[in-house]
Amino acid sequence: MTLFTDLQEINERLAAPDEEQRRFAVMALRGRPFPEAMELLFRAMADDSWRVRKEAVSVVLQAQPLSAGALEALIDLLRASDNAGLRNSAVESLERIGEPAVEKLCAHLEDPDHDLRKFIIDILGNIRCAACVPLLVRALDDEDMNVRVAAAENLGKIGDRRALPHLLKVLDGGEIWFKFTVLDALSSIGIPVPLAKLEPLLQEGLLRRATYDCLAVIGDAKCIPLLLQGMHEKAKNAREAAAVALMRIRGRLPVQERDALIDLQLRELAGTPAAKKLIDSLHGEDPVLIAVLAQLCGIMRDERAALPLVRAARAERLRAGCLEALRSIGEPVMPLLLEHFPVSGSSERAVVVQLIAETEHHGNDELLFSALEDEGAEVRRCAALALGRLAPAGAASRVAALLDDDDPQVREGALDAVQRLAAADRDGVCAICSKLLRSRDERKRRDAAVILGALSDGERLALLVKDEDATVRRAAVASLARVESPQAPAALVLSLSDEEPEVRIAAAQALAERGGRDVLAPLCLALNDSDPWVQTAALKGLAGVGDAEALPGVMALLEQAQGQVLIAALNTVAALGGAKALAPVQKALSHSDEEVVEAAIAILSGFGTDWIGEHREELLGHPHWMVRRSFVRAVAQLKGAESLGVLDQALARESDPLVKSEIAELLDRLR
Repeated sequence: MTLFTDLQEINERLAAPDEEQRRFAVMALRGRPFPEAMELLFRAMADDSWRVRKEAVSVVLQAQPLSAGALEALIDLLRASDNAGLRNSAVESLERIGEPAVEKLCAHLEDPDHDLRKFIIDILGNIRCAACVPLLVRALDDEDMNVRVAAAENLGKIGDRRALPHLLKVLDGGEIWFKFTVLDALSSIGIPVPLAKLEPLLQEGLLRRATYDCLAVIGDAKCIPLLLQGMHEKAKNAREAAAVALMRIRGRLPVQERDALIDLQLRELAGTPAAKKLIDSLHGEDPVLIAVLAQLCGIMRDERAALPLVRAARAERLRAGCLEALRSIGEPVMPLLLEHFPVSGSSERAVVVQLIAETEHHGNDELLFSALEDEGAEVRRCAALALGRLAPAGAASRVAALLDDDDPQVREGALDAVQRLAAADRDGVCAICSKLLRSRDERKRRDAAVILGALSDGERLALLVKDEDATVRRAAVASLARVESPQAPAALVLSLSDEEPEVRIAAAQALAERGGRDVLAPLCLALNDSDPWVQTAALKGLAGVGDAEALPGVMALLEQAQGQVLIAALNTVAALGGAKALAPVQKALSHSDEEVVEAAIAILSGFGTDWIGEHREELLGHPHWMVRRSFVRAVAQLKGAESLGVLDQALARESDPLVKSEIAELLDRLR
């Protein structure tokens, strides 16, 4: 791309219908004296295209420091009430100029245009200029309501405690909506204020919720009586806000003070009409509120919360908190839940079964056994897991029946449970395993291989690695990785010569999982396997073991490796040899396979930026767009704002629309 050099031509290009032509015209203004380019830049800041406007803002910022006249001209753009794009570009420019623009901005705080005053206050707030606090405080008395609200809001953003007395003074009088903003500002500043200033606001019904919200952020232990009283509010939103504030303050208290100051009072609330209203809020839709109320109900220990908590626990993200609350309420909930069990939905039955398991609530064996035949798959899965955990007599054989369930998740749960039961009922599980081993169904023999791992039965696993079915052999190999037995190492090495690549892959992975120097030789031997996936598994295993003695074998493989094997080998070389062994990785940047080049870029990115300069031209001109994209991403991530020159160069020569768009986004983000 050739940038335009003549201002007249740039002026004409700024009127072009093509967005890219107009953006290139703006780029051509970069580096020119600002007074010469100002008029055209301001025109570009009013462009219909946000990309053109963004480019213009970046050129303005690059021209810093701006003269006093240029800053005045930029501020004057804030009066452009008929062009929101131009006004927003001026706001962005002034905010990013920051401190150097503050003096000129402050000089306009008495401007007759109330919209201008408001914009300037917003800009000063986003600059976070503490020196402006006295001026923003003065703006709290502005004749225009929007300006007053903006002043309060931005004093909150700046967060300077000098604003505190002035904001509190507003609370003594003034409009309700203004007080709302002041309460938000006090929350943002985050400094405790005298409770006597906030407490009178609770007389205003419309301000109660906002006051409780404020106390949630800045309140301390002195607020607790007020918030406990607030939970008796008639208005639901105020009552809920008080409860949330109370729990937030509880979270900030030392653990040893929580019980005396809050928990005891909450427990006294149990059984009251106020507690019932809070419990009813568990039926709401706000997950954040429900999570807080679930915790509160757990502390309150009101068993009336049992069923609402079970219903709320149907949502996966709330389940852990609700189960914790149910556990805290304790024994009283179980009769309620067990009575509810037959008429509840399947997701609720699953929660009840899970609670029985997690509280280790014994005495429900028949319910759990019957739940193994529930119509809901999640209930059957939870029942199997519960029985695996509680291990009542006879559980193993009943749970094992679900190994034939139609639902794969139920079968998985049953298999997990049978493995757990191996510790409590070894003979029973051994009998199940023996039956599975005799089956002609390979899936059952595969389950047996998994269970034998839990039984640490290396002898029978060593036999299973010779099973006629490859999936069984693979499962046996995976189990052997975790079994300490004399037969395990030899059986795994033997499996590296299995006829099925999947078994050999599992063997390589199992050897890597066992680790130690003894696995180096067989893993290095597997580098010569005819299957590329076995070679890849061996390479990943060697990288995980991390012994540099394997490096010569891996380097030898590099000469002939291709595709994913070469990529794994390059990663392994970097893992074993570190920065000193990166020569083959840099050489791979010239490989004909674009995926290999991308992998090499990713590996080198983990070792700094030294390689970028040497390979920049080659990678920016690479024939495959994915490589070019990977390279510009890596450069932007590693060098940040220092990469702008390379990215500009890449954008100028890039032809692929997708890569071009991504480079433009990177430039926008970095400028």
